Amino acid sequence: MEFVPALTLWTLSALRLPTMFDAKRASVFRATVLAAVACTLYVPSIYMVADRDLGGLNYAGLLLLLFLLCGFWQFRTAIVLAMVPNRERRRRQVTVGRAAIACAGAAVAVGFFTSRTNASDQNFPLTYGDQPGMAVFLWSGSAFIIWVCYDIARVCRHNVPQMRSRAFRAGFALIGLGCLAFALVLVDRLAYGAVLHSEGPHGADIGVLDAFYSIGETLAVLMVSLGLIIVRMPGQLHRERLGFRSRILLIKLFPLWRKQTAQRPDLVLEPPISNALNTFRRHPETQLHRRVIEIRDCEMARGHMAPAMTPRDLSLLEHAEDVLTRHA
Repeated sequence: MEFVPALTLWTLSALRLPTMFDAKRASVFRATVLAAVACTLYVPSIYMVADRDLGGLNYAGLLLLLFLLCGFWQFRTAIVLAMVPNRERRRRQVTVGRAAIACAGAAVAVGFFTSRTNASDQNFPLTYGDQPGMAVFLWSGSAFIIWVCYDIARVCRHNVPQMRSRAFRAGFALIGLGCLAFALVLVDRLAYGAVLHSEGPHGADIGVLDAFYSIGETLAVLMVSLGLIIVRMPGQLHRERLGFRSRILLIKLFPLWRKQTAQRPDLVLEPPISNALNTFRRHPETQLHRRVIEIRDCEMARGHMAPAMTPRDLSLLEHAEDVLTRHA
C-alpha cells in the first residue's frame, strides 16, 4: 500500500512528460514530479537508506517536506492558471502563492535546523515534537498544505458548475475532493501526534488513525491523479483524432502534390522522397498545411498551364483545407 501513491504519481509524471516545456501546462508536470519524489522518500525502506546516505540526521525528512510543499505550491499555481478567468485576480493569487511558499519553506528550514534530531526516524516530527523548532517545522508545513488543499477545493467548487464539458466538471470535482482528502489526512497526522502524546503508542485510537491515514493518503493521490487524467483526456483525444485524419489526408494528397509540383520544384521545400516521409513525422497537421500550400502555390504560379485537377482532386484538397481551418 505504501508504494501506491509514489507509483501513481510517477506514472502521471510520465504521462505528462510532453508538457514539460509548455509554459501553460508545465506547473502540473512539476507538481507531480515533486510530489512523486516526496512520496518515494516517504516509503520507510527508501527513507532510511536516503537518510543514512545524507548523514543520518533526518535530512531526508527535511527534503521530503520541502519537495511536498513545492509540489503543492506548483499544483495550486496550475489550478489557479487553469480555472481563474480574471487576469488580475489570477496574477494576484499566483503572487500570494509565491509569498506563502517562501514563508512556509523558510519556517520549515529554520524549525528543522534549530532542532536536534540525533537519529534517523521517519516519524521524527512526532518523536522530537517537544522541541519548539520541531513544532514550528511540523505546524508550518501542515498549515501550508491544508491552506493549499482548501484553496484548491474552493476554486474548484466555485468554477466547476460553470464548465460546459462533462469531462472537465468530473475531473476538477475529483481534484477538489482529492485535495479535501489530503487536508483530512494532515489533520489525522496532527491528531495522531496529540493522541500519541496523551495516550502513548498503545492508545485505543492509534490504530484507527493509522488505518485512516493509510487509506486516506492513497485515495487522495488516486482521486487527484484520476482527475488530472480526465481533465487532459478531451484535448488529448482531439489531438490524436486530428493527427490521424491529417496522416490519412497526407497519403491521399501525395499523388496530387507530385502532379502539381513536378514542373515547379523551386516552390517545394523538400524533394519528393523526403516529402513522402512527412506522413510519419511529428505534427502531421503542420505537414498537411505545408502540402496544401505547395499545391496551391504551384497551381497559382502556373496558371492555365497547371495540370487540371479532377473533381475528386478538388474535393480532396478542399476537404483538407476545411479540416485545417476548423482545427486552427
